[in-house]
Parts: sequence; structure tokens; C-alpha cells
Amino acid sequence: MKKRISVFLLYLVYWYLLFVVARIAFLLYYFEKSSQLSASEIVNTFIYGFKLDIAIGAYIAILPAFVLTVTALFQGRFIKYFYIAYSAIVILVCSTIIIGDLYMYGHWGFRIDATPLFYMTNPKAMIASVSTFTVITSLMAVLLMSGLLYYIYFKIFAKKLDSLQKSNKAVYVLLPVTLLLAIVLRGGFGIGSLSTSSAYFSQKQFANHSAINPIWNLGFSISESNDLQHKYLYYNEEEVTKLLAPIKSGNETTLNLLRNNRPNIILIIAESLTAKALVATGGRPGIMPELNKLIKEGVLFDHIYAASDRTDKGLAAVLAGYPSLPGSSPLKYQKLTEKLAFIPQKLKTAGYKNEFYYGGTLQFANYFAFLVQAGYDKMVSDKDFPPADLKSKWGAFDHVVLNRCLEDTPDNDTKFFKTVLTLTSHEPFDTPVVTVIKGNDDDSKYLNSLHYTDASIGDFIKEAKTRKWWDNTLIIIIADHGSMRPGNSEMWEKSKYHIPMIWLGGALNVHDTVISNMASQTDLAATLMSQLQINSDGFKFSKNILTSDYIPYSFFTYTGGFGFQKPDKLLIYNTVTDMYSKSVQKADSIFEKEGKAYLQSVYMDFYSKNK
Repeated sequence: MKKRISVFLLYLVYWYLLFVVARIAFLLYYFEKSSQLSASEIVNTFIYGFKLDIAIGAYIAILPAFVLTVTALFQGRFIKYFYIAYSAIVILVCSTIIIGDLYMYGHWGFRIDATPLFYMTNPKAMIASVSTFTVITSLMAVLLMSGLLYYIYFKIFAKKLDSLQKSNKAVYVLLPVTLLLAIVLRGGFGIGSLSTSSAYFSQKQFANHSAINPIWNLGFSISESNDLQHKYLYYNEEEVTKLLAPIKSGNETTLNLLRNNRPNIILIIAESLTAKALVATGGRPGIMPELNKLIKEGVLFDHIYAASDRTDKGLAAVLAGYPSLPGSSPLKYQKLTEKLAFIPQKLKTAGYKNEFYYGGTLQFANYFAFLVQAGYDKMVSDKDFPPADLKSKWGAFDHVVLNRCLEDTPDNDTKFFKTVLTLTSHEPFDTPVVTVIKGNDDDSKYLNSLHYTDASIGDFIKEAKTRKWWDNTLIIIIADHGSMRPGNSEMWEKSKYHIPMIWLGGALNVHDTVISNMASQTDLAATLMSQLQINSDGFKFSKNILTSDYIPYSFFTYTGGFGFQKPDKLLIYNTVTDMYSKSVQKADSIFEKEGKAYLQSVYMDFYSKNK
């Protein structure tokens, strides 16, 4: 009996200690961040992480505990074979999650959750973000970790499992303690079950993230993968309307930027185009010289903020003027997206031909279905380029895609809306040209890739100026989202979401102009429709930046929170703990309520459209 109880306890302790070691590895791997924590904060990551660690340990141990209990009634070797096979599988799964989380946190800024599952419809596109070296080293790390953990496991349990004897008395002890594991994995006797928020204890998000168990977080996220289960409800409908009324712009006179209201339009959505890389928006010199020159020829909107942090969310924001819920993507919900208004859809009604160009696959993150719903008549992607042009890990490099767009736009072309989504400035930042920004770190590689994309756009504009359609063409350049690089901006910092928007082309009637109204990426839709004198109904979360009574603000979301800002205020709200961050300027109570009311209005619209 004692031996069986010993196996039960040791097995639970084995898994708990594994997660303690994994947390130590996480803190060491991100030493630059963990070194900014105090000793007490580091200790608290283990204290507050205990519930999640022991809970996931209980999840793993409950089935073996049940088998250990049942096999006490008879003599046999089944228990040993079961433990060997079961533990080998779980060790491999846990090693994969821990190593994957360790790598991905540096890129995504949050512990691994169900988000990657949304992108798994196309594994090739998923792994395009990482280098072959990273893939190989990660696989080796998983195998090495799994082998080491299994060796330790075998040393501890092999002889103990061999020596187990039949023991009816053991059942009376093991059965209740096995049932007790159900309480442990739930997090106690309270009304509410355990959630990720149990690990949150600090105003420093890295400290909270360090306390989170990645296996727990992934499992919990999958179980809550329907974002609508998290109800962002703070006020009644009347209160929401009253709170948001002061930030609604009216329909006063609009600054007119165009020579006529039916220009050709080319929209370039540039991958990870951050304001931090453009001199005109306070960024580093020497990174994007072409755009810095072109700004003098057109209009720069220098206080635009991305709606979120991934390309799929950026497509919804730019093309449909639609924001995302924290950690979610509108593209996950086809019922929702089929009810949205879209820029190309509106333009098709006005007689435009709509075309979309992308060097990668559209069979990723529901891109294809979304673009069909958006109203594109023609879509060019990786399958439409010859193999010789698909030299990037993602597909075709930016200059190839931009040249294809030009090839498909003859001199006599007219009344067209063309969208180009670039991709070269995405990880792993490979370029087809000689390196200009020296350095082997990710920041340098990223800036070098932006330098290449900048040159590609510059060449595109030079060629476009030679075409007959140039004089009646508007070119809009905007990012799909910002970037934590350079400088490793945290996921909740506004610098990560600060992006430029540039309007160029012969259709403009103003030049060398800067519009400094704070606005969101979602505001392009209503602003463009106003310039074209097309009704902007349906773009509920998009506002005309150029109206004379414009009220400046922006809203952005990330996994676990949102940001809401006005020119003199910034509010960061943690939706996991339902608390405001104290690391930013303290907001007045009305401003706090406006931010929550805005999130609630997005949620309610999201919910109603998804029915």
C-alpha cells in the first residue's frame, strides 16, 4: 500500500517540479526582462504560479492515479506498461509546448494559447516565420528535453512500478485522494473554477506572464476558444450610448484631398510598417529613405495607430474598418465577416474593378474567404507566380508582387481598386538583396527588410509615374500592424501600434501636407469613402479623420487587454484581471468608462453579427 501511495505522490511532485524548472528556464531565457524584476517579484512568480502548476500536474496525474487505484485489486504488469506509455506521450507533448512557448514569447509577447491553432490550416505558412535553423534547433531541443525528462522519470519510477503488489487496502486511500485531484485541478471549492488570472499579481506584465503555466494556458485557451464566451459587459445599453456620444464626430465640412471623386486607387498594406522606422514619424534615419522623400509629394497621417497585432486583424481593420476583440480575430467568424461593410464592396457598387495581390498563400487564417466576401474580383497569390519567383519562405518577394501589379495595369486601365499586401518584412526577414542594415540580431534583420520593402515601393512609384493612369490615381500606403521592433516595445505599449499612413499620386490636389489628428487604422474606410463621396454606412467603428469637427482618439487590442487613447491620455486595461494598468498616466473616471464602453460596443456588435 505504501508503495502505491508513494508512486501517487511522487508522480504529482514530478510534474510540479518540472513546471518549476520550466519557469526558471523562462526567466533565464528572458534574463533582460527578468533582471528588471525585484527578488520578491521573482519569488511571487512561483507563489502565484503554484495553483496553475499543481492544477495542470493534477490534470496529468488523475488518469494514472485512477489506473493505480484500480490495479491495486489485482496482480499484473499492466500498471508499469501504462505508466511508461502514458508518461512518454505526455512528456513529449509538454516538452513541445514548453519549448514552443519559450521561443514564441519573444515574438508574440504573450504565453502560448489557442492563437496558433487558427493559423494551422496552412502549416507551411506557419513555419515561414522561422528560419530552418530555428526549426531544427527547436526540434532538437524538444527531443533533448523529452529524453532527459524520460530518463529522470524512468530512474525514479521503474523499480517502484515493478515492486507494486496487489493491495485491497490501498484502494481505500487512493480512491479519495484521486477524487481530491479533481478539486485540485479545478482550483479549490469556490464557485468559480481556476483561470489564468490567478497568476496575475503585478503591474509588470512580464512578472504576470512568468507566473503563467504554458500548458495550463494553452489548455484553458482552447477550452475558451470561442471569444464570445468572454463577455465584455460593463454598463447597460443606455449608459454605453451616453458614454460614447461625446467621442462621435459629426458630418461637418471635410478637407478635400482629391482633384475628383473617382480616382483609380492602389492600396499598399505593408507588413509590420512601424512609425519607429520612418523619420517623419519620429523614427530612425536611414531605414526608409524612399518613403521619407515621397512624403513631400503627398499627405502624411502621422498619428495613426494599428487596431491590433496580426495581419488577419489588420485586414479587417483596413478593408472593413472593423476592430478586434482582445486576442481575437474577426476572420475566425464567417457569420460576422459576411455581414461587414467593405471598401472594395462599396467601390464595386461604384463601378470599380477590385484586385488583390499577395506573394504568399491565401489559404491561411481564412484570408481567401474574407477577401471573397470583401468583394475582390481577382486575387493573385503564390500559386499564380512561377516557381522561380517563389524564393522567399513566405512566397514571392515584395518587388515581384509589386511588379506583377504593374504588369496587370496597362496604360489604358481605369477605375480600378488594387490592393497589394507585402510580406518580406515578416519574420524571418529574408531579403533578395545585399544587406544594408548590418547586424545579425532580429532588430537589424527587421530594419533591413523594411529598407528593402521601402526600395521596392519606391521603384513601384517611379514606374507608376510613367503610366497614363498616374494623373488620376491615388496610392495609399498603410501598415497591416505595427511592430515591437526596433527596441522591443511591449505588447501593451502604444509605440508598438504607431504606424504611418501616406497618400500619394496624381489624383491629390495637396502636397507636402501632414495631418496630425490621432486616429485608428479602422478610420481609413470612412475617410476614403468621404473623399469619394460614397456613403460610409456600415463602417460603424470608422470615423472620417478629415472632418472639421473630428474628435481624436484610437483604440487597439492585444491578447489580454486593450489600449484607449486621446492626445493627452492613455489607458491600458487588462481584461484578464479587469484592472487598469497603473504604469500609464492616470485617467479620469469618465475616460476610463469611455474605454470600457468602447470595448463593450465592439463586443456587442461582434456578438450580434455572429448570430
